[in-house]
Amino acid sequence: MAWLLRERATGREWRIGDSDLAWEAGGYDTARFELHVLAEDVSGAPDGLPERRPKSVCGS
Repeated sequence: MAWLLRERATGREWRIGDSDLAWEAGGYDTARFELHVLAEDVSGAPDGLPERRPKSVCGS
C-alpha cells in the first residue's frame, strides 16, 4: 500500500511508500496537503518529497 500526498494549492502529487514518511513529508500540514491511500505499491518516495516551508517567525 502506498500514500498519495497532494498539495492543495498546486495539485502537485507525490507517491510515498511508507505511512510514517508520508506523514513526516507533509501529512500533518492538513491546510497545505491532502493525504490519500493508493491501491499500489511503491518503494520509498519515487517522486521525491515536497519542499518544507520555513516556519514563520513572529517578530515584535
